[in-house]
Amino acid sequence: MDILTKIDQSDYFSSIDRHFARFITELSPQNNPVIGLSAALVSRNNREGDVCIDLVSFAGLTLGSEAEEEQVLTCPALSIWREHLRESDLVGKPGEYYPLIWDDADRLYLYRYWEYEKKLIDLIKLRTLNDVGEIDSGKLKRHLNTFFPDTGDPGIDWQKLAAAVAVLKRFCVISGGPGTGKTYAIARILATLIEQHDAEGLRIYLTAPTGKAAARMAESIGSAKRALTCGPKTLEIIPNVSSTIHRMLKPVKGSPYFIYNRENPLPADVVVVDEASMVDLPLMSKLIQALPENSRLILIGDRHQLASVQAGSVLGDICGDNIDNGFSTTFSRTLAAVVDCNPEQLARPHKEKTGIQDSMVYFTRSYRFEKESGINVLSRAVNEGSSEDVLDLLRQGRYPEVNWYPLSSQVDHHKMMSKFIHAHYSRLSIMDDPQEALDELDHFRILCAVNQGILGVDTINAKTSAVLATNKIKQFPGGFGSEWYHGRPILITANDYTLGLFNGDVGLAMVLETENEEVCHVYFRNGSKGYLQRFAPSRLPRHQEVYAMTIHKSQGSEFDEVLLVLPEKDNPLLTRELLYTGITRARRKLSILASESVIRSAVSRRIERASGLRDALWG
Repeated sequence: MDILTKIDQSDYFSSIDRHFARFITELSPQNNPVIGLSAALVSRNNREGDVCIDLVSFAGLTLGSEAEEEQVLTCPALSIWREHLRESDLVGKPGEYYPLIWDDADRLYLYRYWEYEKKLIDLIKLRTLNDVGEIDSGKLKRHLNTFFPDTGDPGIDWQKLAAAVAVLKRFCVISGGPGTGKTYAIARILATLIEQHDAEGLRIYLTAPTGKAAARMAESIGSAKRALTCGPKTLEIIPNVSSTIHRMLKPVKGSPYFIYNRENPLPADVVVVDEASMVDLPLMSKLIQALPENSRLILIGDRHQLASVQAGSVLGDICGDNIDNGFSTTFSRTLAAVVDCNPEQLARPHKEKTGIQDSMVYFTRSYRFEKESGINVLSRAVNEGSSEDVLDLLRQGRYPEVNWYPLSSQVDHHKMMSKFIHAHYSRLSIMDDPQEALDELDHFRILCAVNQGILGVDTINAKTSAVLATNKIKQFPGGFGSEWYHGRPILITANDYTLGLFNGDVGLAMVLETENEEVCHVYFRNGSKGYLQRFAPSRLPRHQEVYAMTIHKSQGSEFDEVLLVLPEKDNPLLTRELLYTGITRARRKLSILASESVIRSAVSRRIERASGLRDALWG
């Protein structure tokens, strides 16, 4: 059986991968099926989140599920594979224009993704290697002391130092976990930049990858602004609104392009991107291409969180393998002069020659959790990747805010879920104040790793509705089984800019009496404007019930209490990053429903996405 037939019959590839394999094979005068296989692999792995494929990892690998011997699809040995690529007129080297690009590290790309990565690398290097020019260090020192006053705490004020980096560099990355003060710092960084420019009209844009994240960013910055001690002009320049990256760059309808691009740059002096871990490679590349060369780009996020849904792990690759703060010797002296510290405390030589080290600041101190909070200790243990340490911590039960339910049977699952459902969702059906009801809903959330399955979002949402209905806790106006009922929580799954509702927004249906008539509206918080919005159910964009939601959907949200539910069996989606993200959504209390084997697998598995970005920046 030939290679293309095996590809057609393999459950490893999707229909688009198979069509692409045949298209590339037929396009080549050599009609080489190995090139078709290479194309199918690049297509598949790009869809799975990789920017490219690592030929070394795939060489000699058998693909897909077990099959009869004549159907087995095996990748060629590396030396043979290289020979096929070398002889193909559809494969080029970096800088050449061919459908497939093969670099010296045996990475194989679709041309478009190689170009996205190359442009991102070049423009980051351009920013890290070129300083902003003359800076009045005395003036900067005064402004830093104003916005980051001495708190009396020993050690380096890394928020203050991050502000110095943001002023001195055109590219700055601030990474830290939940509650480490990233928003607090950003408001003061913007004030410092504005004051450094004598409160002249700096053009500042606040942006995030999703509408929900953008709305939260605007709400947080607005709150932080109220605590600033600066003139009204400075406050006026700090934006009150934030938008999605797509909306900021203005999409060209019916195309993957934006109105703002390299030839028509965004009129910006400073762009701040929140939740940067969620930004994929194509979007980050288009964003940085659309910025003027003399502008500043500040990325904010948590490098340990889940990567983007689409291709790339951009923030993680940009941060590299660094686990501690540290700068070049020269830049350490510059920083020490404006933040009042010993340059030796900041210096940590590194072999990279791109200047990226001097653009990184990591926040490690949590202002939300005590140092020995169980949630904090557990999240650190997960990040360190020791499954035994994580399981020991859970078994010991020494932290009252962390509970582990290592349940094994469906009966146990049902009992445990019913307990949480009654404890946290029963009151929604008897509350008649929308604000108080939304506060109640935001207190607790069930977070799942997957959508389908016994312990997936769909089943748990259905089970919750059934449990509440069986116990006659819900009110069903219009008859039992009506889709809309008092206390029904709703998750928006599509943006509607006209209504101001975004993918990830959560609302609550309430049936309230108006002029002797019961009317159902769905209430949402408008975080940026500080009031509630209500809509008739018929006006809502695409939505679903949300007693439970995926960990992916919860990014950017926080709840007082979380029930984290992992599937019964191991799943490739279960990673250290997924577990960390779920754990850190909890502010005060965390309960985990999962088997020991599933936790062990999740902690041991990291998201590893093939790309050349990390190597290009860090060497």
